[in-house]
Amino acid sequence: MEALLEAGAAMPKERCRVLADGIKQAMALGLKGEDSDLQMLPSFVTGLPTGEECGSFYALDLGGTNFRVLRVVLGGLSTLIKQMKFVLSPEHMQGEGKVLFNFLAESIKTAVLEFEGELPPPDEALRLGFTFSFPVNQTALNSGTLLKWTKGFNAAGVVGEDVVTLLQNSLNDIGFSQVHVDALANDTVGTLLAMANKDPKTAIGVIFGTGTNACYTEKIEKIEKWKGSAPASGMMCINMEWGNFGQRPESAACLPLTKCDEELDAASVHVGNQRLEKLIGGMYLGELCVRFFNKVVDAGEALQGANCRASTSSMTGEVMGRIESLGTDTQGVAEIMRSELELPDATPADAAILVKICKIVSTRAARVGASAILAILEHMEAIGKPTTVGIDGSVFILYPKFKSRMQDCLKEMLGDAADVISLEVSRDGSGIGAALIAATAD
Repeated sequence: MEALLEAGAAMPKERCRVLADGIKQAMALGLKGEDSDLQMLPSFVTGLPTGEECGSFYALDLGGTNFRVLRVVLGGLSTLIKQMKFVLSPEHMQGEGKVLFNFLAESIKTAVLEFEGELPPPDEALRLGFTFSFPVNQTALNSGTLLKWTKGFNAAGVVGEDVVTLLQNSLNDIGFSQVHVDALANDTVGTLLAMANKDPKTAIGVIFGTGTNACYTEKIEKIEKWKGSAPASGMMCINMEWGNFGQRPESAACLPLTKCDEELDAASVHVGNQRLEKLIGGMYLGELCVRFFNKVVDAGEALQGANCRASTSSMTGEVMGRIESLGTDTQGVAEIMRSELELPDATPADAAILVKICKIVSTRAARVGASAILAILEHMEAIGKPTTVGIDGSVFILYPKFKSRMQDCLKEMLGDAADVISLEVSRDGSGIGAALIAATAD
């Protein structure tokens, strides 16, 4: 069993180095506009908050199975937030794009009525920031075309279209044209700005949630593919879309891929894409654990040789976290296996195996994430400089020991230089951050 679990999945220091170097090479190619796994997308966000932004703004957050509408009141360093969540159905995520955007428009109208008590008059613009957490080629701060869907979305008729226009058309169709999208942003950019609003040392924003991605502040002269005028700030936030690293054979060779990873990829909606994300994203971690466990079962080393395998959809990242938290309480883990994974013959001995698998998969995820952050820091020549990384997402915030394992990896790679790198929770960056971008849009 040991060889089966550790083979390929281990992430020693040497492999972390290979991954960081591979990501840096892909970053350089992407900034030049050459073929690369990393699209390095200009965000048109050319400044960070001062902490003095004020006013009332709406923010939308689309990037997972929930769509959120938020009313954010900015008052310098303080914020007041109201929000409503709307659950997306499989039809919204994988049906016709018009169905998805009509649902978004109706949800916005419902939320505004809830927050305001009535709709604003037709001549009163409602300013809004739209966090759209998918790869977008932005052509302006409030305009961008979808490059491809990720994270289980595959709504038809949206790829290649301006997502702001699609949303505005649906709003117009229901008589709610007073909504005006001032800013389109990726959730990583929002996370960066939300953290920078509190900590001026912030230079990187990362999401470790359903999926994963990162952005950072780049010197405009390093963005060789940028053909526009240079902003007064001399910088621009770059949306890396780092989850797609590993698409090409040379970058896939930098990742700690196993047979289980290959099987998960083959069964996914977007085969061959988002390979790094499939090592870290919360939507994949539980399935990876199940696939590893089933390999042990197939080898006759678990479930007492019973002809029984766990369903690959039976374990969520949340269940995985609970299992690892229980640790040596193998009786408790066995009960979860019996009741939630539908493995009636599970014993404490089987539970011990599953706990080990969860630890291997989550530790690998944390070290992959830390190696990717290391690549950004080295690219920015920020090693040794106090730097804050703002991070949002359920995996980073809720998964036991995820942050400490990332810190351990950075310490292992950088020594004392890691002490000035702060990994900090940037809560609700996709909400507050979008409002901050809208507030600075003028």
